Amino acid sequence: MKLLHKPNSYKLQRRGDKSKSWSELPQDLINSVLERLDFADSRRAESVCSSWYSAAKRCVAKKQIPWLILLPDEDDKINNHWCKLFNPGEKDKLYKIRDEDVEFANSYCLATYGNWLFMVAYWYNLYLLNIFTHERIDLPPVESQLGTTKLERTLKGWFCISNGHRKRNHKDIIIVSPVFWIDEHTKEYLVLWGFGEWCVPYSKKGDTFWNQIQIPVDYGCSHLVYKDQKLYYLLKDYIGSNGFIKIFDFSGEIPRETFQCGGVPGNISSLEDYQCETCSHSLFNKYEQVDSLGNEAMLFDLGITVLANDYIVGGFKRNSIYYKTTCHEKNTTQICLFNFETKEMEPLHKFDCSSHEQLARSLWFLPSFKQT
Repeated sequence: MKLLHKPNSYKLQRRGDKSKSWSELPQDLINSVLERLDFADSRRAESVCSSWYSAAKRCVAKKQIPWLILLPDEDDKINNHWCKLFNPGEKDKLYKIRDEDVEFANSYCLATYGNWLFMVAYWYNLYLLNIFTHERIDLPPVESQLGTTKLERTLKGWFCISNGHRKRNHKDIIIVSPVFWIDEHTKEYLVLWGFGEWCVPYSKKGDTFWNQIQIPVDYGCSHLVYKDQKLYYLLKDYIGSNGFIKIFDFSGEIPRETFQCGGVPGNISSLEDYQCETCSHSLFNKYEQVDSLGNEAMLFDLGITVLANDYIVGGFKRNSIYYKTTCHEKNTTQICLFNFETKEMEPLHKFDCSSHEQLARSLWFLPSFKQT
């Protein structure tokens, strides 16, 4: 009887304490669990109990599964203030987000950084937007250029651009390789973009204008990378036969050029690889065949690789390249992945879109896991 009684009382005790067990787990164990969750699951974990909620707010998850943002078509008046988010870990689900202050149908996403998007709206109004909190930071008007290059709005849809060497009228502004950084807590930020062959405008928190890094005559900005307070950018001439790389240090009040390397972009195979030590990708590499990405996946549109060693849970496949492909004859756009292991291309998901342009305007972003 005693042998039977003790187990029964033990079971009753465990059953009675079950509701408390989740909140009474050791803190390091809770953190270990939360660090392995992706963005969607980390949000769900906050609702387990108060201790999990507090831990989730402090925790930075180790896994970053890229999400895809889908903007409505330009003529979509019904869904003008809505955008959709796709998480590869939940293939059959699309999240819809509404923001009354943002006309998504009349905006384009130029670049992403964590939960923040660098957006351009009608008439080239630039702003930063936190897709989850709806925080918005309006950037200076594009014509407020402080430097040699002058930009003036003329007739609707046209701009007059000039410097000491040339003057031209353009209907559109060419924004090349836009990049930005923002601190989630202080909201300090730095935004940079290549202005064709004219200059590299940049603006920081508190600025009411765009400062400029001038581009030498007969050259144009080809590609920008910003990491750890350093700007790496590739310049090339109009025919692509000559070019060079510059590095600017933005840690001080005024950016300081710290490196310049000449090269021949038209014949990249003759150059040594130039790898940014603090970047996850090269500014440019030698042409060479790649047979494997290992435990990483490449987001071709962003030019970066991400860790993807657990795609069964995360929905993001390792050793694959994610890219967009457009067929102009069929007027279609697909988001696909190329799997190095199977050597086959496969569609990412069958999206229900009103036109191929909606997928063409899509962009990957890496949700931030540290909650504020």
